[in-house]
Amino acid sequence: MFEMKIIFQKLVRLSGITASWWLLCGIDRSPKEMKFGLKDLQTKNMLQSMPPLTEIPLSFYFLALAFVGSIIGVIFLVRYHHKKKIQDGLDQIAIDQAQLALDSEFEARQVEEEDREFFPELCNTSDPVELLPVIMSSEKFEKIVEDYKKSDRFSKLDLARIFMLRKSLQFTFKNTAVGFSCSQMIEPGTHLECQIHHKGKNVVFITTVLDSNETQLLIKPPTVKRRPANMKQFSELYCNIRRGEDADYEFKFKIIGQLAKDLNAVILRHTNNIHRLHIRVSERLPMDLEMDFQLLTAEQYEAEQEFDVGKLQHHTLSGKIKDMSAGGIKVQLGEMPPQGINKGDAFLFHLPYASLHGNITATVVDMVSHGELNDIHCKFSEVDMLTRMKLNQYLHRKKLSMEAA
Repeated sequence: MFEMKIIFQKLVRLSGITASWWLLCGIDRSPKEMKFGLKDLQTKNMLQSMPPLTEIPLSFYFLALAFVGSIIGVIFLVRYHHKKKIQDGLDQIAIDQAQLALDSEFEARQVEEEDREFFPELCNTSDPVELLPVIMSSEKFEKIVEDYKKSDRFSKLDLARIFMLRKSLQFTFKNTAVGFSCSQMIEPGTHLECQIHHKGKNVVFITTVLDSNETQLLIKPPTVKRRPANMKQFSELYCNIRRGEDADYEFKFKIIGQLAKDLNAVILRHTNNIHRLHIRVSERLPMDLEMDFQLLTAEQYEAEQEFDVGKLQHHTLSGKIKDMSAGGIKVQLGEMPPQGINKGDAFLFHLPYASLHGNITATVVDMVSHGELNDIHCKFSEVDMLTRMKLNQYLHRKKLSMEAA
């Protein structure tokens, strides 16, 4: 701002000097012979009194051009300065708004002061306009982390700081509002559905994440004859995990070792090669399975889930499971109960030969009547990973037996 003012003052001085030179240039101060005649008494306008263009010195044109150019330059300089002042004001407003939004996000996520100070260092900028998009996207955060690990600013001591910053920003697997882009987001206690591909066979088991840091993850090994399995003989472990109602994700870990103590935990190397799949439901198999059901209204089922009210009186009815998938069943009833069936009501039943100890709950989503028969379409509710895996195994065995018959 101060420099622009100095430049403007210099241009005004230059214009004054140029104007003075222009007014004084070309004046002949040598003695002249006085020749006065009657023609001199005639009136003349400015154009008539001006000398011919050929008699005007060339310096006059250069000076006139310079003067006009300087005036135009000053006009454009003033306009540029005015526009720049407005743009600087708008940029400052944007910076202030971005800083306010950034501070609000830090407060909402309860980020520690140490993590707040490390965040600009990680992003290599203190501009809140550039920092705000990073804090709002786990994918952009992981891209910044990847670039930081490849830069000269990175040291191994920063691994723990990066890991804690990710947790502070709530870029975790449980937070479905952010994308799942790397296995560092998986927290201890999470259940994984794992597979080992060995000699043409797939060994499936459920395990739990015991611990994790920025470079590796520890899981509980499966047991063979009540002893922890030796996982060091395998190189890769294929995993599948469902994220609420979001989607299924599949990825594979490199097995880098196994501890001799601490539950013989298996050491896995983290990965960011994660494939997002739509929630998969196995193919629907036709059945004609007689089944006894317990019917609960939506209110009764919700009360049993939320409050410890004991076992309520359930209405028992018989029907057939006409088809089934890992996502739900179609029940056929010959006679409807007196109170009727509404959407949201729950069917409880025990599926034999499925290795399930408790009842399966299926909630009503649709009803179709065909004369005296009624088709009740239901979906399984509150199915955990182990139950879903056993349902898939049950349907697979059922399909093989149907093909063999």
